[in-house]
Amino acid sequence: IPVIADDYVDASFGTGCVKITPAHDPNDFEMGQRHDLDSIVVMNNDATMNEGAGKFNGMTREEARKQVVAELKELGLLEK
Repeated sequence: IPVIADDYVDASFGTGCVKITPAHDPNDFEMGQRHDLDSIVVMNNDATMNEGAGKFNGMTREEARKQVVAELKELGLLEK
């Protein structure tokens, strides 16, 4: 996972580390632009998953969310 330093992050709050999802959040989009990060779009305008979502392609967001949770649980990677 790449680590990127940016003034947007408040180092005095929490760990000082944040995730960046340029295609899903306006603040992250701006940070992504500053650091030339790719924006990976995984949803169509009708809220179905597109080819960027891999095996979840064609599912509604609700179906994909349930499938992701099931797979994380199966792999022992679900915390909640």
